[in-house]
Amino acid sequence: MPIPIDRKPVVRTAFVTAGLLMLFTFLLPHLLWGQDIADLKKGVVKITAHVEGQQPKVGTGFIVRVEKDAVYIVTAAHVTEGDPKPTVTFFPLAQQPFAAQVIGIEGGDPHGLAALRVAGPIPEGVVALALDLTTKVAGGEAVTFIGFPRALPPWTVSTGSLSGLKGPTLAFQALVEEGHSGGPLLLNGGVIGVVSDARERLGYAVPASILSVALTGWRIEPRPSESMVPQETIGLDGVPMVLIRSGRIPTKVVGVYGGGRVEEIQAPVRFVYLADDLYVEATLVTSARYGQFLEATGLISPDVLEEQGASLNPKEPVEDVSWHDAVAYCRWARKRLPTEDEWEKAARDTQGRILNDRVYEWTTSTYQESRSSPAEPLDSTRKVIRGSLRALNIREVVGDIDYQVRMYARADEGASGRGFRCVQDATKGR
Repeated sequence: MPIPIDRKPVVRTAFVTAGLLMLFTFLLPHLLWGQDIADLKKGVVKITAHVEGQQPKVGTGFIVRVEKDAVYIVTAAHVTEGDPKPTVTFFPLAQQPFAAQVIGIEGGDPHGLAALRVAGPIPEGVVALALDLTTKVAGGEAVTFIGFPRALPPWTVSTGSLSGLKGPTLAFQALVEEGHSGGPLLLNGGVIGVVSDARERLGYAVPASILSVALTGWRIEPRPSESMVPQETIGLDGVPMVLIRSGRIPTKVVGVYGGGRVEEIQAPVRFVYLADDLYVEATLVTSARYGQFLEATGLISPDVLEEQGASLNPKEPVEDVSWHDAVAYCRWARKRLPTEDEWEKAARDTQGRILNDRVYEWTTSTYQESRSSPAEPLDSTRKVIRGSLRALNIREVVGDIDYQVRMYARADEGASGRGFRCVQDATKGR
């Protein structure tokens, strides 16, 4: 009998309104983080709130999620406070307001946030901006914000200099006014904060990390549009990485036999779903990179490392590495091993281009004969290994299987032809 293996082929404080704003505001001709300014404007909206007995309030918001029949928008709470159904204007449809509904608000807090939903037919071309939840600011970084100052054209792009954290907020040096409130504070094209206030020639923004918590409480899952996420990036360790989008992929059941033979087993179609985007390293970890890890962590002496390195090609994938060592390396590189589902989606989405014909790979998953089994694995030392058919020494294939065979190996054992690569969550890719 074959072994069944699944396969899946506010601002109440007055803002500065001086005419000197013109000195600090200009349209940027260069690219930010791979997008031009027009792309970023597609994710920024004008919000107009009407409160009885008051002049209409104009502020800014930005889109965090686009669905087929709705968009979700973030702004500062004071922009919409008092009006549960403000109007929203999308770029570049400046004369066509859309009705919105406030679905979450932190009222009474000068740095509170609010979430809006616009339902119905959505204008073509709108995008959701990407939240940057991991960049640690040091001060001095150039930041950009987009908004609706009264004395300037709509969707005005302004720049400033980040000062750093001041209490729970980000402070930045720039001339801002009320119409900027609720807009995105951008660093390298990613949203690092929501503009909320201005005092003493400093602007203030609620950090994206706090926004993320608020969105979770409102049951809104931010999802940047594909055009807002770079398809390739350089990892924190300088290694090129490829974007893999969230979503589901179909699986198949594969029988693995002795002698290097596998066969597709007819079974109902199953799917594996990945909730989050991630970046996968375009190549396996090389001997040179692994050697840097060993030397930096002191796991092996420099003399021994040099002696071993003499017989290794530094540009070739490192082999004979245990699962535990692979996990340790990825942690050292501030990344992680992929799950087998992430590995398979990466292989599928790149049509196998990331794979090596000689080296198969560790994943972080503990092996189960059936991936859909709810039971705990019987042997936690058996980890899933994945790779191309050639790397796994598959000689005979029956059915449409390609590189989707899964096997296992003991976590404490390395072997010739067994290596690994790391992945990084998309929010850490900038």
